Amino acid sequence: MKGFLPSENSLALGGTTKQEFEKDLRSKLLITCTGILVLPLALYTIGVSAPFTFVVLLLIAGPIAILIIESRRIEANAEQRRGDMDLATAVFLDLVNVLLAGGAGVETAILAAAASGDGWGFSQIRLCIARSQSARQSYWDGLRELGRSLEVDSLVEVANSVQLAGEHGARIRQSLSAKAASLRQKNLARIEYEAEQRTEKMGLPIVLLFLGFILLIGYPAFVGTIGAL
Repeated sequence: MKGFLPSENSLALGGTTKQEFEKDLRSKLLITCTGILVLPLALYTIGVSAPFTFVVLLLIAGPIAILIIESRRIEANAEQRRGDMDLATAVFLDLVNVLLAGGAGVETAILAAAASGDGWGFSQIRLCIARSQSARQSYWDGLRELGRSLEVDSLVEVANSVQLAGEHGARIRQSLSAKAASLRQKNLARIEYEAEQRTEKMGLPIVLLFLGFILLIGYPAFVGTIGAL
């Protein structure tokens, strides 16, 4: 069962814990199994006998399907959050670059950039910086840990780049602009790919609707033709 369950990082991104997920999953599995067991009785009341093998297969397939659907839902939400964090990271780095170009220090630029944005991604960055201040830890170490915990590679890379800028000064700061441009291109490519995927998914219902329309119009004519023969 563990192989089907989402990772703890994905659960945390979805705003839930492993215990809460397993509790909710057990409730849904119980409801599913109860419904499957009640189904033969419902069919019997209308004079239909459900084969025993069919019920057993449903009892096996139903819980597995629920487990897979719930796990995929959590993973999909986590991927969406990681995408949001990727975008927030790119914007955050752009703001840091602007502030550094204006003469601000690295730590000052990080604080001001984190305070300038909104949304879930920036709230996580601000929370991470606040924890780093409380623990007397460098900001880039906190950002690196956040990136690893969320499995967002771009945030880890930005933390490494900002660390170099803080330790080696202007010689490294010029590379931050290249890193920001790279992140923008990466996110733009991802957004375009997701848009293409959504467009393809929208095409299938239209095709099915068109086929249904053809059948609706063509079937009476076909039956009439067959009847005339």
